[in-house]
Amino acid sequence: MSVYTHLFDHAPPRSWDQFEELCADTFQEEWQDPALVRHGRAGQAQHGVDIVGRAGAIWPIGIQCKKKSAWPVKEVTIAELDDEVEKAKEFRPALKAYYLVTTSPDDQPLQEHARLITERHETQGLFTVAVIGWAELVRRATRHHPVAAKHFGSHSTGPASPLLATWRSSAGKLLLNDRELRIAIREVIHDLIDFPAGRIVVRQQETENLLLSIKEHQSTESLDDREATLELRDKLKIERDREAAAVAGLRLLLGDKDLRDYVRVVWEDESALLIRSFVEQALYPYLRDVTGLEKMRIFPPEAGDDEGIALYISASEFSSIFRHHAELRRKFPDLKTDNISELPTSVKFIYAIPEVVRTIVHNINEGVSLEQMKRRRWLDMHKWRTSF
Repeated sequence: MSVYTHLFDHAPPRSWDQFEELCADTFQEEWQDPALVRHGRAGQAQHGVDIVGRAGAIWPIGIQCKKKSAWPVKEVTIAELDDEVEKAKEFRPALKAYYLVTTSPDDQPLQEHARLITERHETQGLFTVAVIGWAELVRRATRHHPVAAKHFGSHSTGPASPLLATWRSSAGKLLLNDRELRIAIREVIHDLIDFPAGRIVVRQQETENLLLSIKEHQSTESLDDREATLELRDKLKIERDREAAAVAGLRLLLGDKDLRDYVRVVWEDESALLIRSFVEQALYPYLRDVTGLEKMRIFPPEAGDDEGIALYISASEFSSIFRHHAELRRKFPDLKTDNISELPTSVKFIYAIPEVVRTIVHNINEGVSLEQMKRRRWLDMHKWRTSF
């Protein structure tokens, strides 16, 4: 099989972020390094390093991910490799090894140049250099079933579960502008139709920082460092639980047939506002501090008056509800306004519907099936009542 056939058997990921995720997963399995971490984020100085890991006693190892066009095929040049190696010399602590991984075909002259750099570096006490092309990366990735199943669904013995999207955040804020988010939402909806078991990843910068700190503390075996590592792992579990809650809600909103039709059609103009609000509140619950806020309640269809869910909003938003309802009754005297559908846009999509989704996810985690809630009309958003 030629390199080019291999390239098109397993096409590179659509986005740079997904390619970096593939590289991270592959080398985490290759090196059996649970603390391997993606390094930094867009806009930060990364010194030519996207991923930091350990292979046995060799640490730190830096990996640079270079996504190139698959057609027409674009290759990493020797000049690019030289530039990236120079950047990597500024990484601290000093690297022991450096990998440039690319979606370009494996290239003998480039690999030979990497070996010559390594030979020169050995005399200077610097890191080794290696270049891994797309075919070699695919070979390594598909040796590991979890990686193959995640990124190349055809290798899975169960339902195809490729990585569909990786959404990144920092300080509880998604690192996508509204246009990027609207496009990403539509892509995930279509992708989940094609691959219902496909994966969505929500990754926080805070999680990656914790992983890197854990790695540094694990370099020694002192009791102080072991204790510090445990404290960091406690924090890491909290952040990962929040990421899992965000993903569960996204899969519900974008994967369930009933809800995705709301997002795709009924709420199309507000889809970015809704998804951003839900994810950011899941990742950063301090955004829901109730101090000084006004209370309202929402009720599932067929629920009694004692089954309401409390929401807390600002006084100005609370007032906006009554102004909005008064305007609606002026235009439509017979309209019933005691439901979620008739809330102002900001209250509906920033507070009410995200809370409904959180409640549904919580119930699923508590053993209530989605089908049970559907029978009770919980996914009929216009059936939820409001009370003030």
